[in-house]
Amino acid sequence: MNTSVSGNPPVVLRNNVDAFSGGELWRLIVDNLGLVICIVLLVTGASALYAFIATPMYSADALVKVDFPQPNALGEASKALDHVVPSTLPTEAEIQIIQSRSVLVPVISKFKRDTSITANDIPVISAITRQFATPGTPMPALGGLRSYAWGGEDASVGSLTVPAMLEDKPLTLTVLNGGRYRLAVAGRTLLEGAPGIPAEANGVALTMERLVARPGTQFTLVRFSDVKAIERLLHQLKVSESGKETGVVQIVYENPDPELAQAIANGIAQGYIASHIAQHRAEALQTREFIVGELPQLHANLTHAEAELSQYRTASSSMQAGTEASSYLQGSIEFDRQIAMLKVQRAALASHFTPTSRDVQTVDSQIELLQKAKSAFEARFDQLPASERRAADLTRDVKVAEDIYVAMVNKSNELAVTQAGTLGNVHIIDTALLPVDPVKPKRALVIGVGAVGGLMAAVLFVFVRRLWSSTLEHSTMAGRHLNLAVFGQVLFSDEQARRDRALNSNSQSTKGRLTGGAQQKVAGGATGSPPRLAYSGAALRDAEWATGRFLLATDGHDDIPIEALRGICASLQRQIQDATNNVLVVTGATPGTGKSFVSSNLAVINAQAGKRVLLIDGDMRRGQLASNFKQTGAGGLAEVLNGHVNVDHVIRNTDVYGLSFIAAGRFPHNPSQLLSTPRMQQLVGHLGKLYDLIIIDTPPVLAVSDANLIASVAGSTLLVVRPNAQSERELEETAQRLDRAGARLVGMIFNAMPRRRSEKRSYGYAAAYSAAGVPQEHAES
Repeated sequence: MNTSVSGNPPVVLRNNVDAFSGGELWRLIVDNLGLVICIVLLVTGASALYAFIATPMYSADALVKVDFPQPNALGEASKALDHVVPSTLPTEAEIQIIQSRSVLVPVISKFKRDTSITANDIPVISAITRQFATPGTPMPALGGLRSYAWGGEDASVGSLTVPAMLEDKPLTLTVLNGGRYRLAVAGRTLLEGAPGIPAEANGVALTMERLVARPGTQFTLVRFSDVKAIERLLHQLKVSESGKETGVVQIVYENPDPELAQAIANGIAQGYIASHIAQHRAEALQTREFIVGELPQLHANLTHAEAELSQYRTASSSMQAGTEASSYLQGSIEFDRQIAMLKVQRAALASHFTPTSRDVQTVDSQIELLQKAKSAFEARFDQLPASERRAADLTRDVKVAEDIYVAMVNKSNELAVTQAGTLGNVHIIDTALLPVDPVKPKRALVIGVGAVGGLMAAVLFVFVRRLWSSTLEHSTMAGRHLNLAVFGQVLFSDEQARRDRALNSNSQSTKGRLTGGAQQKVAGGATGSPPRLAYSGAALRDAEWATGRFLLATDGHDDIPIEALRGICASLQRQIQDATNNVLVVTGATPGTGKSFVSSNLAVINAQAGKRVLLIDGDMRRGQLASNFKQTGAGGLAEVLNGHVNVDHVIRNTDVYGLSFIAAGRFPHNPSQLLSTPRMQQLVGHLGKLYDLIIIDTPPVLAVSDANLIASVAGSTLLVVRPNAQSERELEETAQRLDRAGARLVGMIFNAMPRRRSEKRSYGYAAAYSAAGVPQEHAES
């Protein structure tokens, strides 16, 4: 620490601002532990409240398996087309299809997700009251708020049709007497009706299935457009692949109604399967129609090829091909078959896609590759006799035409079966089950996160509050801002505060008696002007001073604050010895710092150490030091500076051996003028020869100029600071004013320090040597 509570020399602190260290942040948290706990409890309590009143959400999920798509209905043309068939499952595309309008809109219509009805309630409060309501039995209105729902209401919409201009607009449904209702928009009535009976007016048709609520209760009814309805459904829908490249798609739907969550999850899965099968059937039908249309031409091609082959064999009497011709025949048949199949496939694609589409261009590139491969193959048989080659070509044409025709006939039959079937490459693995437990809110998780979040918020709050605070709350902080010595810190005394409260209570009683007596005297026929307020005020002050204030250094000499002041006295000793005179001014920046407490107790402690000490109350505006020694304030510094009395006549002895005292005197109208006369300088010089130490208590520096005038003739000035009472700017201004006045500001002390948890161990050191226990606080005199 940069402070001293013992007799160690003061530490001169640097005038800079360092970043918060981890240890300082920890001390800040410990010192504000009560506030931190309150914030944590508040946030945790709010989280717990939310966890118990939030609408529970139930989740239902269905699993759909996506298999590899079947080859094109015309079949694989050749092995060269293998890369056209996808190597991975088209799961991402199927997920997008599941979330498409074609699948969701029928589900929305079936389960009426395009209409919503919500009760008019008060956030949080209505949610709490609903916890105590019986379904179907509306609770009575609280506080006369009849338009709000308080729990137990039940409303369900059978159907709602509105003009396009009213889509996505909130409509107000008000329950009337006799179970009827009124539907309005922006205060304009649209229609009236009763549950179970269709009502229609102004282009609006409404059928309420159920309506159980108190008369006067209002509901908000909305008919959503398809776009908005899909957005709302997607908000509660999650479609994702289960695992990586598994082809298993999970459809999850959340809703406050568990039965509805199950039904919609299954409805989406079944709708997706039905959409897929319908698409599969449509594709099979379209392809079969194409094949059936091509079969006559394929049959004609086959007949023509067979006729040419028969004529050539008859004319050439050729019966059997040679070995080389057989090789040529087999190879050319395979090439022509593949090319022919690709051309048929391209013709089928051309009916759906443009020539520049990817699928058509892929087939074109394959045909081109096969044509080149065929040309290269045929070039190997250029030396083949023309007769053998001609026979091989005709035989090849017949074989290719026959293969294609037979393949198309078979495929047509297969497509007929597919068209009538109900299977595709997707199917449901698991249907959604009825959820039992809600998935939201997870109460334990919400409360746990709330507690952690509350702790983080509390730490951030105390940190930011300290960071943005302009006041100084600890002596270590003063070291970052002011280039001043910190002599120590004095704890707030609980005993001093208790005694001061008791004295103030007695003073009020005395004031009442004196005031009452004065009023009786005036009422009894006193002539002339009533007594001046100044005289009455002096009488009251004398009565208070006669009672006497509690002085901690004499009555509580073992208190921890007094031990701290003894350490401060030892630290001040060297500063006073190096000064131009033995006068110490004790002052503060603003009222309420406890400077009078410090000056009185410093005087007593020095006197107890064997010094001849003179304590002067230099506050000729509000000075009350006389009450600490059970004396009156009459006859003191004011009278000496006015020249009315000699200083020897106002010096008073006290109960403390070696301590003398000069009161402030009767409060003058011009204290600053009195202090600016040469008499103050002469008085200090005269008294300095008679005493070892003179301590002067002054008014606050920023309040009046008295402190500057007194400090200018003193050898040392001590600034008393109270935590969270002065800002950094005020202390800087105080130091500058004293410097301009020519005062020697030796340092400062922190008074009335609250007991901090982070320094509890330090307090224990002093408590171990305290015979009277450990007081906790210290109050200003």
